[in-house]
Amino acid sequence: MIGAGPAGGAAALALARAGYAVVVLEKAKLPRYKTCGGGILARGFKLLPPSVESVVERAFTSVQMNFLGTGMSFAATRPQPLVHLAMRADLDALLAREARQAGAQVVESCTVKRVEPGPESMAVITDGDTYHAKFVIGADGIHSPAAKSLGWPELPRLAPALEHEIHLPAEDFVRFGQSLRFDFNTIDAGYAWIFPKRAHLSVGILSTHRKCPDLPGRLAEYLQQLGIVRGWATERHGWLIPLAPRPGPLARGRVLLAGDAAGLVDPITAEGISHALLSGQLAAAALTESRLDPAKAAPLYQSLLEREILSELRAARLLARLLYHHPRIRDAVFRRNGQRLCDFVASVIMGETSYRQALKRPASYLKLLGWR
Repeated sequence: MIGAGPAGGAAALALARAGYAVVVLEKAKLPRYKTCGGGILARGFKLLPPSVESVVERAFTSVQMNFLGTGMSFAATRPQPLVHLAMRADLDALLAREARQAGAQVVESCTVKRVEPGPESMAVITDGDTYHAKFVIGADGIHSPAAKSLGWPELPRLAPALEHEIHLPAEDFVRFGQSLRFDFNTIDAGYAWIFPKRAHLSVGILSTHRKCPDLPGRLAEYLQQLGIVRGWATERHGWLIPLAPRPGPLARGRVLLAGDAAGLVDPITAEGISHALLSGQLAAAALTESRLDPAKAAPLYQSLLEREILSELRAARLLARLLYHHPRIRDAVFRRNGQRLCDFVASVIMGETSYRQALKRPASYLKLLGWR
């Protein structure tokens, strides 16, 4: 296992519980800061072990969608939390701890240089040692050494994002810390967000255009617009979010890609934790069900991904195209059916329905967005 993020942690935990010998190679020392909004959608939260409650900082049963400058604002509410918020450092460390307790070996501060195939195993060359494994799960992010070593193409679409961890004076935190919000019309082909954690705000902005100009400037304008003009401390972080999977099958021989390394991010919400967790568990299931047979494991994993994630991502891209690249049509549609669409997205977040299922229904929400 390369990488101790949600995909690697979920796969390691599942395989260790199934009785397999598992080694997780993580380039940093845990816990380590990871740039991420830290929003765990309900559909992903249910994939986590019960101990995850210990790292949850806030949970929200309501989510706002605001279209700034149009007067449109919608909120979806459910009896159970739609989104749990945690710091990724804490979430990843918890998964690694659970995997260790299940019998996995977690090797920290270990940078993987490359992966080389052999007749009966894979050699994973690090900056210290060489490890040999029957299979490798590449859960090592967008710059995946595993993917590069085996000749996978680069990820086709990457979205730039910028996030500030802002510690505010108490009166300002009370003002902004009561709701989880997504704000559109803040940047071309993207959105801004506020995720209130236990004692600070995670505030960020992203664009689905790779070469979006002046991301820091747009985030500064957004903060000014909301009246967030002072903070005790601000930590600034930027990163890239994959918006489409790597071309071709995501398993080759004895190597399976999962999470961001595979490009399994929701193109509508730009959230990747849910699919990272699920893909890690699917990789573990493919190896378990195939009994580590290379002839069966790779096609089984690809089949599971197609059924559970890839077909869903294709359907999501239809809505994402309207949401981010046709703002006038989008605003017109939301004026007529905004609350209905907001509730639909909430149902997807809860895992009650999917983009794919909506496409199959003649009177679905997505058909409502057809190019009529």
